[in-house]
Amino acid sequence: MCQDEPVDGYDVAIVTHGHADVVGVCLRAVARLDPPPRSVTVFDNASSDGTAEAAAAAGVTDLRIVRSDRNIGFAAALNRVIASTPSAWLLSLNPDCAPRPDFARVLLEAAASHPRVGSVTGKLLRAEGPALEETSTIDAAGMVVTPSGRHLDRGSGEPDDGRWDRPAAVFGGTGAATMYRREALDDVAFPGDEVFAETFFAYREDAELAWRLQWRGWSCRYVPTAVAAHRRGLRPEAGRRQPEAVNRYSVRNRFLLRLHCADVRWHLVCLPWWLVRDLVVVAACVTVERSSLPGLVDVVRLRTDWRQRRAWVLGRRTAPSRHISRWFRTGGRVKELETT
Repeated sequence: MCQDEPVDGYDVAIVTHGHADVVGVCLRAVARLDPPPRSVTVFDNASSDGTAEAAAAAGVTDLRIVRSDRNIGFAAALNRVIASTPSAWLLSLNPDCAPRPDFARVLLEAAASHPRVGSVTGKLLRAEGPALEETSTIDAAGMVVTPSGRHLDRGSGEPDDGRWDRPAAVFGGTGAATMYRREALDDVAFPGDEVFAETFFAYREDAELAWRLQWRGWSCRYVPTAVAAHRRGLRPEAGRRQPEAVNRYSVRNRFLLRLHCADVRWHLVCLPWWLVRDLVVVAACVTVERSSLPGLVDVVRLRTDWRQRRAWVLGRRTAPSRHISRWFRTGGRVKELETT
């Protein structure tokens, strides 16, 4: 983490791995943001397709490119950028995202007078092709959670038909394009300044962070007038038709998410939904999706780590347990806000 007091403004963090075809488009969109960021960092996770070179060729001034000689994962890479940037806000942006020019300004203005807003997220529209052209399909309108313990991108795959045009309080924002308050990240970072849980490597780490922020009383706002296009390589509707490594991380991290953050009340309130879902996932791993079995093994192997993290998270909580469980019990409903 930054050792000095945060300065005004925001930094942009982009983690890449094999994104040579789109990173230039993303960076050129970032260059058009108004106000401009104080810094833009691309952390390249050992890409073999020339991603770092494509980023350098985008022509963005004051761009910092960090090249890793191995893939340390999305969570660890983003933590490295967070630790090296000074601003009061951090915009986490996927390399297949193209924000509109007013994206950052709208998000920052929405949070300006709300000191306990820890993150703000906008309307993400599905993008197509290497030019990241916007479509009229919702990619994400904030993160919601269900009684089974699932976290979902609200509106994902639905038409942008006006249903997603009201500002709302949501459980969290997708790591693909969310603005985080530095003070909130500092407040919930694990010992060692670990903002995103590095044992997750990739996938679901944004939901785990969102849960920790909720436990400490930091809220998230969805601001529909802040719009970005997101191509999204892995789509929820693809189901099991994902690479084996993705399915493994997904299975592992769905359990780690709860093992880090869920208290006894949550398990009682959300019965039997989480139990049924767990049984279905385990059954699938031993029958039709055996490539995901190592994910279950990982959960057991990491038991010392998640026990320590759980004790730390629940030992520092300030929000009432009923407040947290209500997010899940309502099955994806959000609180609409009159103004941003």
